Amino acid sequence: MYLDYFDKFLNQEPYLHIDEKEWTFIKGYFEKEDVRESLAKVAMTYPMPTMEISEEDCRRDFNKLKGTWVYDILKEGEWFARSEAGYEWPLTYEGKQWYFARNNIGNKASNHFQQENRWSVESSGYPGPKRTWETESFMISLMGAAYSLKLDKIDRSILRTMIGLRKYICSQFKPNVAKAMYDLFKAKNIMDFSMGWGDRLAGFYASMNTELYVGVDPRKENHPIYREQSRYYDSSLTMFETPKKVDFYREAAEDFYYDGYDDTFDIIFTSPPYFNIERYGNDDNQSWVRYGKDIDSWNTQFLHKALDNMLPTLKSGGKLCVNISDVNAVSKGKGWQKICDPMNEFIDEYGDMEYKGCIGMEMARRPNSGGAGTAKDTNQFKESTLDLVEKTKDIRFCEPIWIWEKK
Repeated sequence: MYLDYFDKFLNQEPYLHIDEKEWTFIKGYFEKEDVRESLAKVAMTYPMPTMEISEEDCRRDFNKLKGTWVYDILKEGEWFARSEAGYEWPLTYEGKQWYFARNNIGNKASNHFQQENRWSVESSGYPGPKRTWETESFMISLMGAAYSLKLDKIDRSILRTMIGLRKYICSQFKPNVAKAMYDLFKAKNIMDFSMGWGDRLAGFYASMNTELYVGVDPRKENHPIYREQSRYYDSSLTMFETPKKVDFYREAAEDFYYDGYDDTFDIIFTSPPYFNIERYGNDDNQSWVRYGKDIDSWNTQFLHKALDNMLPTLKSGGKLCVNISDVNAVSKGKGWQKICDPMNEFIDEYGDMEYKGCIGMEMARRPNSGGAGTAKDTNQFKESTLDLVEKTKDIRFCEPIWIWEKK
């Protein structure tokens, strides 16, 4: 039942806000179910609680990104990656474990443009922010997190945290990691066959070395924003910085015609969708739509075929760098799905490709996640997964970036 008491929280400026004292009173005085329904209906009268990022915030962050150095974030240290039984390929680079430490510099430089677009995306198991905010039943469910997470107030930031922990917000790639990779390998010409949210594009523009970026992505909604980003970054470069050239293609990576780019790229660096877990759209050129029913089909018909088509574009001495990990499709009853070992075995079949190693990208540990080493639910997770939590409790959680070099 909707409580008239909540009318006082309508039309607040600049955004819905219930302070600690008021929220304590509400929880103690009203029935929980009535509060959830009332709070959901009020919250839906406000825009989604995206992070507020002004153009000035974007400009400052882009300039900070340009000033970053590889070894600001590239560190030596132990880390683990999500998988059920580990990986056959060593998680080391040059004989040691290296990882990119978490750092938010550069996030606003791309998120300023892509945030609302990114919030429209869903996963296989959870609705994204946009559909959540438009669906009353999802919102009522979401408001239960204000109790289960023992939150002491309600505001824009808290609501964003609730969505991130109880629904699904598609994550950004770190622009500073992209820039660091380009700088580490002194790359000039870049191929990105799954452009995502323009984060590696931001890293390209921020690097002093880079000259050409060729980006491929099938999601039609992204491309006008890529062009907007490109125009903005171009306007932010000084006369002392390297002029940039970009080519964008709205196609599926496995279908793209790479003719004209033979022996062009110093680095192919991307982060493809993780099987059918991330659903960037419902168009028939999306890999999860085409091949999402079967991991073997997805591996061979999407990922391996795309790599096979583009490897001739890589220069001798050039690097192929793919950020991807195995996935746990537990919500679909399929369990762990292998992506990385089959991918590396496929690349290894090429006589001119040499495995150089793997660098981790540090990630936040999502609560009660099997892959991230925080699982607690004994009904949901196997004993082996819960054992992994204990073994890795003091070790960094990272996603792998697999690195190969063309001879």
